[in-house]
Amino acid sequence: MGIEKLSIYVTSKLLVKDVYLLIGRDKLKNDWSLCDQIKRASISVCANISEGYLRTKKQSKNYLQIATGSVNEVITLLELIRLIYQIDTKIVIDKYIVLSRQIGSYSKYIQTNSAK
Repeated sequence: MGIEKLSIYVTSKLLVKDVYLLIGRDKLKNDWSLCDQIKRASISVCANISEGYLRTKKQSKNYLQIATGSVNEVITLLELIRLIYQIDTKIVIDKYIVLSRQIGSYSKYIQTNSAK
């Protein structure tokens, strides 16, 4: 199976787009530091899923843990955006929470089913 068929990878890429659309708003786009940080964190999620794909169990699990940490960072930054700029980020936060659970499930699957 190619990575393009891995649902957590596809979802993580779509969420990068959601983040970019969110930070393009007038209220937020001038906060360069916050925008840069959330862009890098959201990109880190899919980059680490990709980098860990088809590695050994231990390596894959490590990259998935890093991706989960980046998910947590994105959620925190989205909460700050909601607090500071009063922009509704709930839908994107909820999507990242679901993704975090899916990454955890995939990590457990790899641990129990992978030959490596």
